[in-house]
Amino acid sequence: MNQDQTCAAVMARTLYDAGVRFAFGHPGGEVLELIDALERAGIRFVLTGHESTAAFMATAAGRLTGIPGVCVATLGPGACNLVLGVGTAFLDRDPVLAISARTSTERHHRSNKQNLPLVDLFTPVTRWSADLENAAVEDAVKTALSVASGPPRGPAYLALPSDMAGKPAVDSASAPREAGGGAVHHAAVGRNAPGYPPPPASTDATDLPRILNSLNSADRPVAVVGIAMDATKDALAVRRFLRDTAIPYTTTVQAKGIADERGTGFLGTIGPAAGEDRIIEWLEQSDCVLGIGFDPVEISRLWHFDAPLHVVANAPVGFGTYRPPASCVGDVPSLLGRIAAGYTGRSAWTDDDIRYLRARVDAVYHPPASSGPEGMSPYHLIGVLREALPKDTIVSSDVGAHKNVMGQRWLAPEPDTFLMSNGLSSMGYGVGAAMGAATVHPDRPVAAVTGDGAFAMVVQELETIRRTGISPLVIVLYDASLAVIKIAQQARGLPETGVGFAPVDWVKVAEGFGVGAEAVGTLEETRDAVARWVRRRDARVLVAAVDEGLYTGLKY
Repeated sequence: MNQDQTCAAVMARTLYDAGVRFAFGHPGGEVLELIDALERAGIRFVLTGHESTAAFMATAAGRLTGIPGVCVATLGPGACNLVLGVGTAFLDRDPVLAISARTSTERHHRSNKQNLPLVDLFTPVTRWSADLENAAVEDAVKTALSVASGPPRGPAYLALPSDMAGKPAVDSASAPREAGGGAVHHAAVGRNAPGYPPPPASTDATDLPRILNSLNSADRPVAVVGIAMDATKDALAVRRFLRDTAIPYTTTVQAKGIADERGTGFLGTIGPAAGEDRIIEWLEQSDCVLGIGFDPVEISRLWHFDAPLHVVANAPVGFGTYRPPASCVGDVPSLLGRIAAGYTGRSAWTDDDIRYLRARVDAVYHPPASSGPEGMSPYHLIGVLREALPKDTIVSSDVGAHKNVMGQRWLAPEPDTFLMSNGLSSMGYGVGAAMGAATVHPDRPVAAVTGDGAFAMVVQELETIRRTGISPLVIVLYDASLAVIKIAQQARGLPETGVGFAPVDWVKVAEGFGVGAEAVGTLEETRDAVARWVRRRDARVLVAAVDEGLYTGLKY
């Protein structure tokens, strides 16, 4: 049999032709032929310590390159371990193709050992999923890549029977046919996630006159910039629109860098971010909120249900029973250009109003001191990190108390320089996303900011970092606590239960994995340590002692 015509070879060649150069995963015997085919096709297989990290790496690779990131796992437990990262890509709107093995065709309907209904498992957390048994493999892979690339972007999933990878691939002409002429297992048989509107067939500007009329008659318009657009391609048009209309604007945390965060009209970040209540007050006072790529998947508060919110996005953003009052769907720069051309309104908000709001936001979470008995204030630490790291650094933020501070305090100069799981908010994401970013952009500085709780979930990936030769800086905020949960307990008058860790010497742990590490306890030590990393650019762990009592103004 010609090795180039096996299912695995056809899958690998199709992925390579689409621009895929890495596949992240953890192997089992059922995917060995696929991994071999990927390597022979020119796609590097990157072994990770855990499948969830592989999926997190794929989400970052997909977001930063625009080409779906690929993650691979074996059947049963391996496939289950992918679900966290795939669900993250689903709610964070990242293009990913997840591939796992499935039980063989011979025993799939005869034995239930390690035999889970994987397409059923992945359908709720993917845009599209399919079983490759008897499928036209090339067509199925192309369909999965197309769906993942959107709009809207998101993950797709393919289940590969374990005895099929080394067999000849079925093409579309010879795939089994239904009586009506359709292929039984052709790509179109894949399942779409429930509860979400389908992608648009073309631009729908039906509501454009309504949006323009509302904007032109508004005294207090505000724009909210979100992720329902192509961040890299559309950012210039978004910045031009906001500059030309002088409409004040806020961004969701995943959209950081699309709008100019140093512009005079920038209000701050929401969804969630420290001090966002003050910005939401403005949104609730506004007589017209223009959602530029606004996607409610990032919003935990319900202000948008009652707001005069009009949305311009690259795909429908409704979910369940929620639909914005007016929306235009299609090419965001083109739609913004049409709105700008017809905009005749003026904002009653003044520069002084905006400066005052930003001061109020800062006052909410600006602690009274830069350090305390247990360490640095996270507010001041993150400020030093932003100053010390190069402007073009790609930074990922994990989930925890620091996430709220990062979302507000970190200024992102460009799109795709700030990575955060916010739709799903997955702990462990920060290190994996930084690993993915460092893999696809080896010449860029990459840093991860994580709490010690999240770091403990993925610490084995330090071995992956050392083995693969990537060089991210991992900053671990060390307080031996799940601080954000403790804050919630305190606010509700509950005892502090299940939120404290025993002390860990993370420097020794990192060094045990062969990765250089050091502890810092002051802002100056932090600044010096980051400067040394910038000069050396080797993989490094920085354990930064923080005082959890200096997380001020945070809500769960």
